[in-house]
Amino acid sequence: MRRLSWWGILVGWWLAALAWPAGAGAADVPKGFTISPAYQMVNVPATGDADFSIGLTNHTSKDQNFRLSAQDFGSLDDTGGVAFLGAPASELEHKYGLASWLVLGKDTLFVPVGASMQVPVSVENRQSLAPGGHYGAVLVTAVDDFGQPIQDPRVGLKQVLTSLVLAVKEGGLVRQLRMTGQDTDAGWGRLPKEVQQHFANDGNVHLVPRGVTEVKDAFGWTVERGALNEASAVILPESYRRYKTPLTAINKALWPGRYRVVTTFRYDGTDQTKVFATTFWYAGALVVWALGILVLAAAAGLVWWLWFRPHRKRRKK
Repeated sequence: MRRLSWWGILVGWWLAALAWPAGAGAADVPKGFTISPAYQMVNVPATGDADFSIGLTNHTSKDQNFRLSAQDFGSLDDTGGVAFLGAPASELEHKYGLASWLVLGKDTLFVPVGASMQVPVSVENRQSLAPGGHYGAVLVTAVDDFGQPIQDPRVGLKQVLTSLVLAVKEGGLVRQLRMTGQDTDAGWGRLPKEVQQHFANDGNVHLVPRGVTEVKDAFGWTVERGALNEASAVILPESYRRYKTPLTAINKALWPGRYRVVTTFRYDGTDQTKVFATTFWYAGALVVWALGILVLAAAAGLVWWLWFRPHRKRRKK
């Protein structure tokens, strides 16, 4: 009976081992519709158009029609959110827009079940396209046989896919990145866990900030360090963005005093760095305070023993 139970356990483990990879793979299978790439960088020469493509895949169990359009986008706020600006009334309305120069190879698309279709896209490099960064999106909307957008009945939202396009036209690029401030969650009794850096892009093309943030104690020793913008998030031209840099302890922060948060930064494409620093007061480690109290107590005891105790004896006599 005991042998049979052990065989049952072994067989169960064996079946579970066979079933687990299949279940894990099934969980990774895409569902619905997917667009690729989600975003892409496009270099536009000083003269000549720039061609690329986007792909759309149907993972559902029925054929689907789509409608394609182009819109400009910009920064929603300093958190990096994207705001779609709608169709521009003219080429001059959105300074860093791209929709007016995006030419879609198709404005409608039929994607059968399980199929992937490619849509050619071109940036038409007319004279009105100024040098610098330009930002637009290809919107792909699921429609019915009558061309009307399909809504999810559960939430009442249209099924729209987006592929962001970050285009850069050569011939007059201005790259200017500056840091406007940084905040920490530090206090008298604690070191910061992260630093929030605020950047401004004063140029005409998007940038990717890079750098290192260090927390230094009163003697200049580095006690914490973190890498800036490990996600490679961009900051659009003439906009602001806030980045969060997690910090990792590399040395013990023992001594009380004024600590410095030093961020050395640059942007992708240059080796020239800038430095921005702020300060905060830290009380130091408890062990240092405990040691200091013991030293003071010992000094007070020694003074009492050497000075006050003999004088006290003399007075009694």
